[in-house]
Amino acid sequence: AKAPYQAIAARGAAFSKDILDKADISQEDLSKLHRIPAVVSLASLVIGLLLIFSHYNTGWVRGMMWINGEVYEAYVSTTTAELGKDGADSDVLKKYFDGCGSGLFGNGKTCALSTLCAGPTTPYDKPEKSTPDQAWCDLEDAGGLANTLLTVGLIPGLGTFILTFIFAAKEIGKVGLVLSKAESQGISMTAQKYIIAGCWIAFWGFLFVSMVAYAATVPDTLGVGLLTLEASFGVVRLSFLLVTVFGALLIVTLFDLWRPDGFIEAWMEFSETPCLSAKKALYIELMLQLACYLAMFVDEVKWEMLLVVICAYYVDAKVKNFMVMYVVLTTASILFDLITLNFMPQDWQVYTPGQAFTHGLFMVVLILKFLILGTIYLYEKENDGESSGWKQMAPDPEKGEEDEIAE
Repeated sequence: AKAPYQAIAARGAAFSKDILDKADISQEDLSKLHRIPAVVSLASLVIGLLLIFSHYNTGWVRGMMWINGEVYEAYVSTTTAELGKDGADSDVLKKYFDGCGSGLFGNGKTCALSTLCAGPTTPYDKPEKSTPDQAWCDLEDAGGLANTLLTVGLIPGLGTFILTFIFAAKEIGKVGLVLSKAESQGISMTAQKYIIAGCWIAFWGFLFVSMVAYAATVPDTLGVGLLTLEASFGVVRLSFLLVTVFGALLIVTLFDLWRPDGFIEAWMEFSETPCLSAKKALYIELMLQLACYLAMFVDEVKWEMLLVVICAYYVDAKVKNFMVMYVVLTTASILFDLITLNFMPQDWQVYTPGQAFTHGLFMVVLILKFLILGTIYLYEKENDGESSGWKQMAPDPEKGEEDEIAE
């Protein structure tokens, strides 16, 4: 049964080796890569692909528009719009707007915002009960501004990938020669670090400004109700978060602003923890829950992820006060989640792809909360005989300890 998978793995290894051989890169060279810059460089490539994916997806904003008093749900990208889920009602637009469903990204179901902004070629029967042309013009302007900022931002974004990877590979012979040549031209290593950091900061800035500009310039309504931000805008928000995290990680590494001793110690503790133990299970459950929270940024910012930090500190530092804090706050969040769960539609066909994705993650996070609480109970049972390993937050008067907070 394993033979097909082994054959696929062998072909993949041979393909990778062939690529490395053509690039004249050996396994020894790969071992010289600086891990943090290499990981950050790969992350910047993934972020760039996410942004390109989000550009033309009709999920930036969603709202209710109307034509002749009939209400339709509209999904809008930075350049196009469609009516109904997967464009089911977009044929209505074709009756009034010539050119809908055509163009480079036309699939028969989308209509360019520029076409909608120009006004209907066939006049509405009830223009007073139809979405005004200005609303589409505002969406076109907002989308154009966001597209411009994101496109320009991809230039330093490409620089983050290339320059960070070059820095990660500086110990490899050929790359080292390139950097040495740059130094001989007057670009010192410190200057090279500032250039890399500048690219990340510029990339970060363009992402932030594009989100603010788009949110500030879209209209409030398409005629019925308010517009809401959708999953494609959420992808940009998630990309901004990833740039913040990975950019900060790289910058503090470049300029030695942090000591990795604590991180290395935590990783060694995780590695040395027995696989079949409650502590190992807690680490894995917390990492999985954190990954789910990060992915849920596509829909909205989930500050519940701070509970993961509280629990991780409890497991690492063995401070029971943080365990009590986590249990109380998580129990309260579970009660609120149960209310949300009962309010959610049971028919998953009514969800947009973005909503289905985030609601699926919501279910995973809720299940993990129960699992983590149960694992904490088992972890406590494992440590019943190791009371000396736990730290108390209150001072012990018998040992001459005093409360330093009051000083």
